[in-house]
Amino acid sequence: MKKEFFLTALIPGPSDPRHKIDVYLQPLIDDLCTLWNDGIPTFDVSLRQDFFMKAALMWTINDFPTYGMLSGWTTTGRLGYPICMERLKAFTNLNFHKVCYFDCHSQFLPLNHAYRMNKKSFKKGRVETSPPPPCLSSLDV
Repeated sequence: MKKEFFLTALIPGPSDPRHKIDVYLQPLIDDLCTLWNDGIPTFDVSLRQDFFMKAALMWTINDFPTYGMLSGWTTTGRLGYPICMERLKAFTNLNFHKVCYFDCHSQFLPLNHAYRMNKKSFKKGRVETSPPPPCLSSLDV
């Protein structure tokens, strides 16, 4: 069998639909629901017989802002990293008034790692004591 890939939607960046992306995706979602639940009659040329073809969406390829639109989670500001969600340790840079994610990575190190106790090289005067965020199972996601 040949592997087939279908480009279902290409939405340009400057004029993206923002919160109205469901208008673009609704026909695709309807077709995917039909293909997943019922299937559609299809002719197999090699076997010369009909069968019910079922299909599913395996993945999407998109940039980070589009990921935010598809998931419904914000990808900007204080909660801009959807994996950690509200457990993210972002802070506001007082000089530029921007959200900063610098030094949030040390929470993923083992609890006894030397970098967690290093007050000079990373965020000044701060020791990372919290455990890493829990790994979510597929049911939790």
